[in-house]
Amino acid sequence: MFKLKFIVSSIIVVFLSSCGFLDREKEVDISTDLEAIPQEEIAQEPSILIDDDEMMPEDITTFSDDGTMSREEQITAEPSGTFVGQKIPPLREDFDSVTEAFLIHRDSYEEIKNRVYGAATQYYGTVAAINTKLQLGTTPGNPVLVKQYDEAQTELKNIESYSREVNLLNQKVTADAGVVALLKSTINKTLRLAGAIDQDHRHLEVLEDDVEKIEVNIARIINEITEEVSRQSGFMRIENQNLLTVAVAIRNGEAMGTGIRNRSFLAAQALADAGPPDKQLEVKRVNITGLPLVVIRFDDPNIDYEKTLYDAIGITVDKKPDASFGLVAVAPIGKNEGETRINASKVKKYAERVLRSLVSFGLPSKKVALSAKTSGDVVVPEVHIFVQ
Repeated sequence: MFKLKFIVSSIIVVFLSSCGFLDREKEVDISTDLEAIPQEEIAQEPSILIDDDEMMPEDITTFSDDGTMSREEQITAEPSGTFVGQKIPPLREDFDSVTEAFLIHRDSYEEIKNRVYGAATQYYGTVAAINTKLQLGTTPGNPVLVKQYDEAQTELKNIESYSREVNLLNQKVTADAGVVALLKSTINKTLRLAGAIDQDHRHLEVLEDDVEKIEVNIARIINEITEEVSRQSGFMRIENQNLLTVAVAIRNGEAMGTGIRNRSFLAAQALADAGPPDKQLEVKRVNITGLPLVVIRFDDPNIDYEKTLYDAIGITVDKKPDASFGLVAVAPIGKNEGETRINASKVKKYAERVLRSLVSFGLPSKKVALSAKTSGDVVVPEVHIFVQ
């Protein structure tokens, strides 16, 4: 039995060996038909060390260890040749450029302020001369006062043009502030870069201090210009109203005073009193209670009523700054319907004339409500002014 197993095993070994010889005889070289497998390049993470090629100068001897140098020596030393040190000169150039622009804008602002001061001095001098003459008494429509009034208007227009220059200058200084903010951000980022020596950071710290100083100066001048623009805007609004009153006074030949709207700080309250747009469009109704404040009887079409009306409105506004008024055109009843209509037409024209006078005094038109009626108690057209 053992012999039989040995014989079978030997036969199997011989058979397998013969198969191997056959395979080797038929083996074909196929290496020439296959493409070579490319070698995979291993990506190298960028170095954050100071020996990174991008951060190192071509000649490493261009800078040396600054550990033995004092802070003052590091600050006064020339910029190093490090990666960070090379960025400092361009930053300094940008700082010098924005500083030069800011100094020019600041000098321009001072020059404009001097012109505003000169124009305002001339304006107030001219208006004072007009008011002095009116206070002493003069003829209606005095040509000398009319000429002075024209000069005052010209000076006021000059102040307005200077104010526009200040507005334009404000935009330029604001642009300077934007450049400084960008420069400050760039310096902060440069301080966080690798590849710097202590000397580089000393230079950047000095530059950062200089940028913060100019930033404070720019912020201060912006605040000053903003206040100047607001002040001149209020000045122009008030003085334009006052000139309307001066024109009425020159026409009448007697002093009137300042505009009604400017009394008791009504100029500051005008916007607050206006209310929302839908309320401004509402037509107010006249609330007739008690006796009228002023009654103007137009028995003479050329009646001089403006001085009396101005004084009465002014006293009322002084006591009640938020007062509003009702203007009622009262037409007499005629002998027939045609005459009544003629009287109603006349009194409406007189009422429009009185309203224009109130506006010329500086009283906002929204503070005056209009109404009209006919009455058998009057014999001539009358305009009644009520306090609402």
